[in-house]
Amino acid sequence: MTRICLALNTFDWKEAFDIIDKLRDEVDMFKVGIPLYINDGKKNVESLIKDGVRIFLDLKLYDIPSVISDSLKSLPKVDLITVHGLGGYEMVRSAVNERPDLKIAVVSILSSTPENWAGLIFKKNIRKIIMAISRMAVETGAWGAVVPGIHARHVRKTFKALNLVVVGARMRRGKDDHEKVISIDKLKWLGDKDILVIGREVTKSRKPLDTLREIKERLGI
Repeated sequence: MTRICLALNTFDWKEAFDIIDKLRDEVDMFKVGIPLYINDGKKNVESLIKDGVRIFLDLKLYDIPSVISDSLKSLPKVDLITVHGLGGYEMVRSAVNERPDLKIAVVSILSSTPENWAGLIFKKNIRKIIMAISRMAVETGAWGAVVPGIHARHVRKTFKALNLVVVGARMRRGKDDHEKVISIDKLKWLGDKDILVIGREVTKSRKPLDTLREIKERLGI
């Protein structure tokens, strides 16, 4: 079954702990992003890990290889951490070599990236960029790649053994959605090791538990 990760889209740890307490039995892990981590994140993440909560640390690390290696040395032993694929082969390889005890997921491209900007900067369309970075994830020995839902099936067909972290999926498109999103109903093919990240559709719902259970039902979980 696809693993469900709930994004803690807040910088307030009190709010985050409240979400975790209410929903920890319904999801496989929680995603801690940059706004939350820079606010006493290491201490609180370590506390959650000791309490048996699985953490996806989404920092999208992006710097020269030596800085990435040094940065990873002090990070807690979370379940999964992201580095950005635009940092290149050597940067990703340095992350994989520095922390073989961590699952390294390579971010392909931000789901909010406009197609015209990608073409202007990289002279490639977004799908080609995602495919190139997914290939790099395989070749560097990374655990997987973070890909937008609308491109996930194409990545899986080409790189069958690459684990996927899928973002940009909704049951219903929200008024604040700025990226292209895919219906959760179209992601039933995801595998047992793949991770589907969901966020505000649950955490901002009036009935978050009911919303979460509806998502799982649609996925056949």
